[in-house]
Amino acid sequence: MADSSVTATAAASETKLEAEPPVDNNTIKPDTKSSVAVSESAPACKKHPSKEKDPNGRNRDSKKKSHKSKSSSVVTPSDDSSDGSDSSADSSSAEESVSEDEESPSKTVDDPDANEWDQYLFTVRRKFDWDNKYTETVVDLKSKYIRDALAKVMDGVKGVSLVQETAVVDPNMLFLYLEETRQYMNDLKQQAKTEKKRKAKKLAATKAALLKVLVKYLDTDYAETKKTLYPLLEANTITFDLLWALFKPNTIAYTPTYGNQDEPRAFKLEYATKESSFMKGQWYSIEGRYLEYDGKSFGMGTMLAEVESFKGARKITSLNCYPLKYHREAEDVKAKLIERGKKFVSMRGMNYRFHKGMAFYKKKRSVIKVNINGRVMIDPAIHRRINPNYPISTVRPKDADYIDDSDGAGSDGGCCCVSESDSDDPYVHRRDSDAPRVRYKVIQDKEGNPHVVEVELDENGNEIQKEQMDEVEDPSERDFTEEELLIASPVVLGFAFSEKLWLEFSISGISDINWNEDAFDSLVLPDNQKSIVKALVESHTFCAAQNIDDVIQGKGKGLVAVLHGPPGTGKTLTAEGIAELLKRPLYMVSAGELGTDSRTLEAELNKILDIAHSWGAVLLLDEADIFLEKRTIQDIHRNALVSIFLRLLEYFQGILFLTTNRVETFDDAFQSRIHVALRYGDLTTKAKRSVWKMFVEKVQAMDGVQTATFTEKDFDNLARHNLNGRQIKNSVRTAQALAVNEKTPLSMEHIKRVLEVAETFDHDLRGGTGYIDAMRSYT
Repeated sequence: MADSSVTATAAASETKLEAEPPVDNNTIKPDTKSSVAVSESAPACKKHPSKEKDPNGRNRDSKKKSHKSKSSSVVTPSDDSSDGSDSSADSSSAEESVSEDEESPSKTVDDPDANEWDQYLFTVRRKFDWDNKYTETVVDLKSKYIRDALAKVMDGVKGVSLVQETAVVDPNMLFLYLEETRQYMNDLKQQAKTEKKRKAKKLAATKAALLKVLVKYLDTDYAETKKTLYPLLEANTITFDLLWALFKPNTIAYTPTYGNQDEPRAFKLEYATKESSFMKGQWYSIEGRYLEYDGKSFGMGTMLAEVESFKGARKITSLNCYPLKYHREAEDVKAKLIERGKKFVSMRGMNYRFHKGMAFYKKKRSVIKVNINGRVMIDPAIHRRINPNYPISTVRPKDADYIDDSDGAGSDGGCCCVSESDSDDPYVHRRDSDAPRVRYKVIQDKEGNPHVVEVELDENGNEIQKEQMDEVEDPSERDFTEEELLIASPVVLGFAFSEKLWLEFSISGISDINWNEDAFDSLVLPDNQKSIVKALVESHTFCAAQNIDDVIQGKGKGLVAVLHGPPGTGKTLTAEGIAELLKRPLYMVSAGELGTDSRTLEAELNKILDIAHSWGAVLLLDEADIFLEKRTIQDIHRNALVSIFLRLLEYFQGILFLTTNRVETFDDAFQSRIHVALRYGDLTTKAKRSVWKMFVEKVQAMDGVQTATFTEKDFDNLARHNLNGRQIKNSVRTAQALAVNEKTPLSMEHIKRVLEVAETFDHDLRGGTGYIDAMRSYT
């Protein structure tokens, strides 16, 4: 790639263009990778002047412009208006002469390390490829005064470094800050007039004069660009070749969340880069920052957006990403995003919530959308620890100069929780090497409501007791600026219990849970069994410190309950009722999810037990017969499964419910590890009557639903049918659907019709007429 050059000298009397002598192209070949170094002994490769324009609309002479300033030379600014519209240098209007004094680090021709280009304020290099096709323009800033001035004007702009002796800057970036530079130049002029100290007055005048040279260059070189760009922006349109002019650094940009227009998001733009590939063509890659939370602290995450190439002019609002100020309802959108940001920062730590709406997860290079309507656990820390390779931004502190120890070697890519091997206790989490160890604990506030909090541990692993919610510090209480709330993440990481998926949940779809506090009371169980179960779980949850421990610390602290009996008798409902009573998550796991491979069972079960304990969840292992059956000499594979289950169960510290229909097949070792065993037999007539009445009353309590009158005699007749609890619920639900379809109130007739169909199916299920005849002959 070659540079072609022309020297522009800002002298006391005029602006002069001096063309360098041509160089034989056969002598110096253009470098396709970088520009040729310019020096006295090796001048740049020259091209013949051309009047073509570059893609930005600037005049593209095959020359190199340089603005000269020696320590001894005099630069006289013309007395232009403050808007800087006059780009010519008028020596007759000059009122005073200023120079870049000896404090400037710019090299001179007398310096042995200097070359002929070091005597200029800045040089403009236009690059061409082997085919003499224009590729890009760069500006080499030589003057320290100009670099210092631009550092103030472009403060906080990523990707622009002005500390080098020769800073290389994209002129498009300078154009984006042209008006700010012009304003700073005018401020310096005003300062030179009002400053009383002679040295400060001279310095301000010098800086203003040098900036004027840069401003004049930008006004001249981008004159055609302005004529095209400004009318387009006034019409809220843009072309692809001028798209760079939209993405000024530190602008608030607007884009949909993973392509979902119903979930917009905003972020602070850092820079935009024009990319191209053979398969994809051209596009703009836009990088920015947003407020993120990684489970430990709030910080800035990095995100990317893309705008594909297009032909002609297009509405700015039709782009996939554009500045928020161009939105038709910018203020309303801004207010909504700020409110959503407040909701985001309020969900620090673990939050058990209800979600209704769209959720997302990334798979390879695509984003999968999932509609979630159920309870979820919001926990970015556990999500990052369980899924360490999940592609998500690593949180960085807002201050770019701050160095976090977690960002060094060995970082797990944003995960704030260490692996279990880093602690002797698998349920104790250490945030970093210097942070205190913590344990998750459920405590009650003054109103008796349970809350999951982090409790610090001392050096011996004992809890530092904080039994009241008022005493527990909330480190999330910090002030966020409106801008931080505006660019807050639109999604949070968590787990969907029904779908068993780790997802990114949309903030707008999250709401508080409506707890069913009557669920436990609706259990049809003997009062003695219900009181024992309730006492055990409440004591284990809220008074763990008053319970005796095993001889070995950390062993046997869990609560294991076995619920056995025929289907439909309320085993699963018992676990659900307990979870509602404690206002804690219910994590249901089936044997199919764990698998029967002993090589993967331990890791999977250990992960589930760890998660359940961290969230304070009630763990329900449904149909656990395969892991509880007696060990035999012949079946080594089954023995391995039972042994793994026994060992992990011993160290589990949460609440575990096991449901089974074959308690007689249990291994003897499980008997001593079971704290309470509840037997569920067939429902009695009285119990079935209560179940029928409960479900009918639920229908009657629904808004907009009418039902006929049900007498006590009707419930007595229904209770005579040989049905379990689940069958009774399904019968009422089917009868209600039948009544809605017929647009009539639910009555006893609808239920009778459903029961007739159910009895016919039960008759066929038992073998039909042949089975009944066989049973009669047997009796």
